[in-house]
Amino acid sequence: MKKINAFTLAEVLITLGIIGIVAAMTLPTVINNYKKQVIASKLAKFYTIMNQALVRSKAEKGELIFKQEALTDSEYLTAWYRDNITKYIKTIYEEGFDKSNTYYKAIFIDGSGFNSYYSGTKPDGSEGLGNIYIFYCIDYKSCKNGSFDGINSFLFIAIPDEARITTYGTKSAHSQLVKDCGTKNRQWGCATLIMQNGWKVPDDYPLLK
Repeated sequence: MKKINAFTLAEVLITLGIIGIVAAMTLPTVINNYKKQVIASKLAKFYTIMNQALVRSKAEKGELIFKQEALTDSEYLTAWYRDNITKYIKTIYEEGFDKSNTYYKAIFIDGSGFNSYYSGTKPDGSEGLGNIYIFYCIDYKSCKNGSFDGINSFLFIAIPDEARITTYGTKSAHSQLVKDCGTKNRQWGCATLIMQNGWKVPDDYPLLK
């Protein structure tokens, strides 16, 4: 009779146990790396399409005009966003301003989106259009108005005068950005860390080790 070589039950159980231990050790890293890739790619895409929208809007109109006296006019604000920004990007849902809502909201087909409000004055007090503060959320269902946590939601700033969008704290030192990003309620510079690293989450990103 021909002898058949096979694993014993004990050997199989030991092998499965080793596989389980290795999987438990590596799975968090795999999940973290996947999260980093999703965050970086979606932030880069959002940055690109928003910049393209503002550039196209200015190219068509010559300049982006915003009536300062209309800052409290919800119909005007809603029309401005739709005519100058969301007109040029694909959304599946938009919600304008009303008396109880100071944020403009838009959701994209991939489930991400943003809420945004217009600041009537520039942070440095200089003349010209104020900034538009944009809170981009990778998963819009869990997004809150004015929220930025460095994992699901990130702060961007649109500058109508220059027809461009940027991140917050671009002039801050890298070490300061890392410190702020890792501090609760101070994650305003997290998007800058990723942008300055070529739209890749850096190794020292404090929220995803």
